[in-house]
Amino acid sequence: MDSGDLPDSGVNEELDEGSGPRCPRCAETLTRLEVVHRRNNWGGFAPRPRSERWWECRRCDWVGYEPRQGGALTAMRRLAGEEGTCFFCGEDEANVVSAPSDDSDGWRRDWLVCLVCGTSNPRRYRS
Repeated sequence: MDSGDLPDSGVNEELDEGSGPRCPRCAETLTRLEVVHRRNNWGGFAPRPRSERWWECRRCDWVGYEPRQGGALTAMRRLAGEEGTCFFCGEDEANVVSAPSDDSDGWRRDWLVCLVCGTSNPRRYRS
């Protein structure tokens, strides 16, 4: 399904040139990404927007999100190769992850999000 098949959700608002937040890395105006849940729409519900606003920088390739209710931008890291392929929808170079957090038990945690199908998954792994 391409984005032309999506119902008007009000998420893809057109922003005036220069109206997005500034990139934390290079200060360029960020471009809005439409990240929509496309999986597990039980009961025939239409795809729906994720609960965050997603942004990318076309100059330096920064990607991140901010909560819809407001708040600071949070950087994510694009994954490459096999790790970048979404294991839910199969799209290449679609996955991004948060900065890992360390736990006292030797495990690390991060948050993986597919920018194509909108599926997210908390991950836990040994450091």
